[in-house]
Amino acid sequence: MTFESRRGRIVPPNLDDRTWQDLVDQMRALIPVYAPQWTDHNPSDLGITLIELFAWLAEGMIYRLNRVPDKNYVAFLDLLGITRRPAVPARTDLTFSAGAGPVVVPAGTQAQTGGDQPVVFETDSDVRVLPTTLKAAVLVSGGAYDDVTSALGAQTAIRVPGGGTVQLCLGFDRGTAEELAPAVRLYSGAPPGLTVTCVCSSGDADPLSWPAAPGASDGTDAFTHDGAFRVTPPAAWSAQQPTGPASGHPWETVPPRTPAGAVTDALFWIGLRIANGGGPVTIGLERLLFNAAPARTALTVRIPETLGTSTGTPMQVFALAQRPLARRPSFEAPYGDLAIQVGTGSPPVWQDWTLADDLPPGPGTVYRADPVTGEIGFGSYDPHTVSGQSGHGSIPPAGSQIRAVRYRYVTAGQAGNVAPNQVTVLGTTPAGSVPAGVSAVTNLGPGRDGVDEEPVEDTLARAPQELKIRDRAVTADDYEFLVREAFGPIVVRCLPPRLHGDDGTPYDHGGIVRAPGTVNLLIVPDQGASVARPVPSTSDVDEVVAHLEPRRELTAQLAVSGPRYLPVIVTVEVTLWQRATSAGADPARVVADTLARIQRFLHPTRGGPDGAGWQVGQPVFASDLFQAIAPAQDLGYLSKLLVRPDAPAYTPPARPFPLSPDGASVRVADYELVCASATQTITTVNAQV
Repeated sequence: MTFESRRGRIVPPNLDDRTWQDLVDQMRALIPVYAPQWTDHNPSDLGITLIELFAWLAEGMIYRLNRVPDKNYVAFLDLLGITRRPAVPARTDLTFSAGAGPVVVPAGTQAQTGGDQPVVFETDSDVRVLPTTLKAAVLVSGGAYDDVTSALGAQTAIRVPGGGTVQLCLGFDRGTAEELAPAVRLYSGAPPGLTVTCVCSSGDADPLSWPAAPGASDGTDAFTHDGAFRVTPPAAWSAQQPTGPASGHPWETVPPRTPAGAVTDALFWIGLRIANGGGPVTIGLERLLFNAAPARTALTVRIPETLGTSTGTPMQVFALAQRPLARRPSFEAPYGDLAIQVGTGSPPVWQDWTLADDLPPGPGTVYRADPVTGEIGFGSYDPHTVSGQSGHGSIPPAGSQIRAVRYRYVTAGQAGNVAPNQVTVLGTTPAGSVPAGVSAVTNLGPGRDGVDEEPVEDTLARAPQELKIRDRAVTADDYEFLVREAFGPIVVRCLPPRLHGDDGTPYDHGGIVRAPGTVNLLIVPDQGASVARPVPSTSDVDEVVAHLEPRRELTAQLAVSGPRYLPVIVTVEVTLWQRATSAGADPARVVADTLARIQRFLHPTRGGPDGAGWQVGQPVFASDLFQAIAPAQDLGYLSKLLVRPDAPAYTPPARPFPLSPDGASVRVADYELVCASATQTITTVNAQV
């Protein structure tokens, strides 16, 4: 069927929302002011009748007024096809456990959270699940080890000293003769020059003496990019217990650095021995992955969906049952999951039609898709009429059936940003069955990047920029707009070229060379409130570069990187009322609450004076911080509040101006982004009254 759809369209606002009764009440309230001698306000009074008549006429004028001028503006945006941005699915990595032999979990396998309103995730790729689980990760350095098992679900930094060696050890609960492929996802890759050797635990040898695994391969090129290490354990692979009995223990020479970081399980270990012949290096691990597949809150329609029957008229539109369409992380075929067919005859003979950005002149078995509204549109070329021969794209023959063989749509935006270990209910595969041999599933890391449909107000504010910029990047604003347009909520700053003083050399503070012709983009993804210093992964950077490359000027040199953080130290003194402490106010609780508010205020993507995140180069003022952390009036008051910058959290740390002392503000360079320092000074004192 064909129809005129308004799904996803912008609903125009009311310029005047007063009703007939509102107008009558307002005019009656003015009678004592302008005509105090008028005392009969009953409906039978002639004057009241005139008031009601005037209100009826005014209501009709308001009805017409509400349709201009904003209605004209909205209609203009609809004419140009500018609609609200669709919801963006949340993403995470699902880790599967196998009971017996290796199991292949196909792409499209679903898993969900528990509860009455579950959030469903669907995997994007196949994964071969081995009957062993990665249980622990430790980092051996400086003659001791640290437990870094948190790297399985959160960001972890590995520091390799200049001229030194560290070893990342991955512990598995069961031995296997199968090839292991633990993968790493980086938020900050290492510079070239490192050497990585894969080793395996063996007998009574300590970690630094484990033998190399024959035939192992490094798919990360020494942690310079995302990839997997492929290791086939030798027959001598054996379990070791890092911390246990004191006598004869193979890890006696490598004790835990702290008692809380001791690993007491006997595990089968794979070691990644990292040797550094140059200066100090930091490797940023976003996630350690094993038996895991990326997944999103975007589901695939698995059964062909009938959309309707063609009437043979030009410019027909058919609607998908679900919307919005899920966009692939690929700019070559962003909606490659969508497949439309046209069937003619009885029984119908189905023919694949092709998705196109624009309908070409003349005939063509192509269609257009609106990912926001979920509408499929066909062309206007009709070979039987003179006017139709000037159309664009073929019209499906009259009586032919239109169907969607498959497509993928977003089911949850912000609701998909679930906490770790919440996706525990195993769903079905594309074949409709529970994957055989899989015993459990979970998300070791949180769901992130899920965004709800764009508010109408944001669409109206964005439209002028979209009309101005469209699809080309020339100015700094163009680059920032195109990144936000494609990737949603992200802090992005395009740094213009800049030179040092009178010597004419390029500005290079923060390791950013700002020579003429160079476009430097700093991007910061929103990774949730729990990530205090979010940084983009190498894949995030690659996606932004891939999006901007065909849109930049030919002579522009594009450089995309993560933020240069400037930590901020806050010195706070909270004076508590004596009556509050007498009533049971806990000073330790006040300190903890104040610290949490400081960290929330200084969060790069969730903090700031308005709670919408900080901008690169935005300074910090104590007056704004005061509003965010002040205690309740019946608890006390802030008797001291000072802010100052900590040492820069980037290399090289040279800045265009020195760090300021304690004061009322923090001056920030135009390339720096503030965050909370690990060191904060919070004290409480008791008032005498």
